Amino acid sequence: MKECKEINIEKKEGREIYRHPAFGTIGFYHSHGGEKELFGSSISHSHTIILELKHAYSERMLNNDYHYGRGLITRVEMSYSQFAELISNPNNGDGVPCTIRFTEKDGSIPAIASNISKRKQFEDEFSEHLSTAMAQVQAQIDRIKESLAEKKSLGVKDRKEMISQLQQVQYNIGCNLEFCATQFNEQMDKTVLEAKGEVEAFVQNKIRDIAYEAIAEKGEHEKIGSKNPISMPEE
Repeated sequence: MKECKEINIEKKEGREIYRHPAFGTIGFYHSHGGEKELFGSSISHSHTIILELKHAYSERMLNNDYHYGRGLITRVEMSYSQFAELISNPNNGDGVPCTIRFTEKDGSIPAIASNISKRKQFEDEFSEHLSTAMAQVQAQIDRIKESLAEKKSLGVKDRKEMISQLQQVQYNIGCNLEFCATQFNEQMDKTVLEAKGEVEAFVQNKIRDIAYEAIAEKGEHEKIGSKNPISMPEE
């Protein structure tokens, strides 16, 4: 049976305060400035989304409910692309990568110094595939040399076996390199999408800042106008 606990109600100075271990608040916030490395992203980001989860309590006052966060449980940071994937793609296995900045248990979490370059990573993996392929080719060449040294003439069976071995090597090389190229293209598409999201975030924030400045400037002009109305000369 599921364990339950009653809500604690405290009456204080004309208001009621409600507390329960299950009460919490969650919020998303825009963050910008600096170059930050994020888990699961191949580029640095200066515009991100922050999620904060807090404990909470509620107050009843003046016929209304007020909810207050108290005590940070966790803070995580995401790129705009990761946030979009989180919102638009639920029930996605273990979820979307995020970067943990704070937990109630561990406090502040050290930042990621630098992410591994995906281009360099693919170069190393590609070189490893080539080295493995060359080793397979050399092994087959050695076997053929050995067969030629042992036999003065090659029969049909020997020739078929050699051709089969070489075809197997060719197949393995082709499949491995093709798979590597496909994965590289997918990663580059993902990197382009991340960069596009970063640019769009920058543009959106810039437009928002300009709009705020325009609203503030308009309000200041209206304020000045109300204090110093323009008087029309009498005819």
